[in-house]
Amino acid sequence: MSLALSSGNFASGAHLVAEALKAFLPAEPVNVADCAAAHRWLSNEGGGYVGRWNHDQAPFLMEPMDLLSETAYPTQVVAGPGQCGKSEIGRNWLFASVISDPADFLWYSGSEPQVTTESKINITRMIQDHPELRAILSNNSLFFKRFGSMSVQFLAGIMSNFIAKSAPRILGDEWDAICKGVPNAKSLLDVRRQTFGERSKLLCLSHPDLAEGLEPQDWNAGIMELYRDSDRRIWVWQCPECGCYSSPNPTAARVMTIHYNDRAPDDEIRDMARLLCPVNGCLIEDSQRYAMNLTGRWIGQGQQIDEDGTVTGALVKRDIAGHWIVGAMSPFIFGGIGGLAVARVRAERKYAIDNDRRALKEVISKQWGMPLARQKNADTIDATMLADRAEADLVLGVVPAWVCFITVFIDVQGSRFELLARGWGDGGRSTVVDFRRIEASPGTSAADWNDMLKLATTTAWPLAGQPGRGMKALVVGFDSAGAPGVTTQAYDAWRRLKAARGLRMLGRIDGRPAWSVLPMKGASTLQAPRLQVVYPNAQRGDRLAQARGEVPLGVFNPNNFKDDLNGQLILAEDVPWSVRFPRALAADKPPHPWFEQLVAEDRQQSGRWARRQEGQPNEALDLMVGTHVLAFLFGISRFRWDALPVWARDCPENFNLVSLDAPPESSPSAPVQPETARAPASRIPLSQRLA
Repeated sequence: MSLALSSGNFASGAHLVAEALKAFLPAEPVNVADCAAAHRWLSNEGGGYVGRWNHDQAPFLMEPMDLLSETAYPTQVVAGPGQCGKSEIGRNWLFASVISDPADFLWYSGSEPQVTTESKINITRMIQDHPELRAILSNNSLFFKRFGSMSVQFLAGIMSNFIAKSAPRILGDEWDAICKGVPNAKSLLDVRRQTFGERSKLLCLSHPDLAEGLEPQDWNAGIMELYRDSDRRIWVWQCPECGCYSSPNPTAARVMTIHYNDRAPDDEIRDMARLLCPVNGCLIEDSQRYAMNLTGRWIGQGQQIDEDGTVTGALVKRDIAGHWIVGAMSPFIFGGIGGLAVARVRAERKYAIDNDRRALKEVISKQWGMPLARQKNADTIDATMLADRAEADLVLGVVPAWVCFITVFIDVQGSRFELLARGWGDGGRSTVVDFRRIEASPGTSAADWNDMLKLATTTAWPLAGQPGRGMKALVVGFDSAGAPGVTTQAYDAWRRLKAARGLRMLGRIDGRPAWSVLPMKGASTLQAPRLQVVYPNAQRGDRLAQARGEVPLGVFNPNNFKDDLNGQLILAEDVPWSVRFPRALAADKPPHPWFEQLVAEDRQQSGRWARRQEGQPNEALDLMVGTHVLAFLFGISRFRWDALPVWARDCPENFNLVSLDAPPESSPSAPVQPETARAPASRIPLSQRLA
């Protein structure tokens, strides 16, 4: 308190009263980020950053700190790896509270040793570095500290410490460790703070140990369970080469991955690791991440950011603000992105040898900042078993009555196209509607591409039991890589189809543009995102162009989708996600060539799928995977089957349902002709396709 003196060296009575009354006034709201930048000093003994707190070091920490001053979010969660700065959010919150906005604290840590480390080392050092804290510190025991009118209790996250405690501000550090012993910790702490109303705040920090997988349905414990129920903010930043925006977060629509050769020696992996821009394929040095973070911003659920940085949509309203930091964002990781890559490869190699997931989980959770997907044991599926399940009542070329929509994928071989149409129904059930093998020259013939895409996009397969009605494909995808010349031909074919108004963009689903026709490519790395749609520019001669390409490319993780297909194929009964096959796909007796292709690969211990025998055909497998990727693009994994999109309903507004002037005959030996265009003359009859 400062006393203004009157002319006789006596304090003015009015000033004394005014100063005394200030103690009874509510504190002004404090901005934690601003307070840290203005007053917090860091002295990392033995190395590390020393000096005034600088947001430029880790700008992704600013928004979580800013929101601590707001009442709109009674709960905040920050998931992330170790050594990313997330614990400093809690320390800055405590610091700002002590010097400008006092309120009692409960600070929970995952264990007694963690409590000791936090209180005795980290908080003690912060007190020593700041005279303003030392001046009002009146009690400085290990588990309890008093700063003026506010107290801070440091507690281990065990059940007994959740009883008879209350405070308006509660911090749960190492939240997943707390939840291991106290699964209902969030509910118990909500009770501890309920009397403080909108003045209460719970902040939870942790690396994601308890969740399994990268899909929200897999986040059922720990920090990721809270993040699942939050507004799910992810960090987006700008590529320094092409200027396009993407995110290092694995759930983003456009994911910037760490690119490396996981089969190379450790030193080479470390030296050659780069960030890979998903839009234009730019390779980005580790040293450029600092500047990239300065371009970053948080984007939450309900919001979308285009490649040029334009943000659209409104952030969903939740009472939990959620931020997810990943390892590639952190400037503090040992060895940079090369160190992350080496640590992961070593752990994956160890796992392949001893089948012990603990080391791999430690690396993925605590260094990469991501949940490790649960272990999947692929069942061995026999081709004859699948062929025996094929149904005579399913006619190849005819759509069963229960199918809601069709996806078509075209595999490209050196001298042919192969087309598979797959129908999808209630609960994710599916069936093969049609299969065609068409001789062509995909690497050199534009005419063959035109014929193929016209066939795929205009064919209307007749509906079973509904004479005169047919169903066209909702979406057609095709392989855009492989033999020389295929990529150029594939992209040019898409451009021609767009110019002829033969395709459409049906909006955005889960942030991805949903095109009715899409070139596709399987990613090569195990950690690749499940699916993203990017715009590579194959015509560029440099890496500095600001414009993206015009052709969309669906880049998917084939290992993930082969895991899914394996799980679908083992379902022998008519249940959600089961697959049915027409009898025409099977041979008269074993071997069954098409089904042999479908089971041509096995899942390796690393999670990568590989052919059982060198050179064994696997086209049927690739076709089934491609059709599922397209269904996933259109949101099948989160469908409400009682409230389908218009393009999956039996209604006049469904543009995939058409009238057939003269329904073609359909039999195992007579594939359906396209509705408008002639089929390429070289199409092989079904009786010869499976040879």
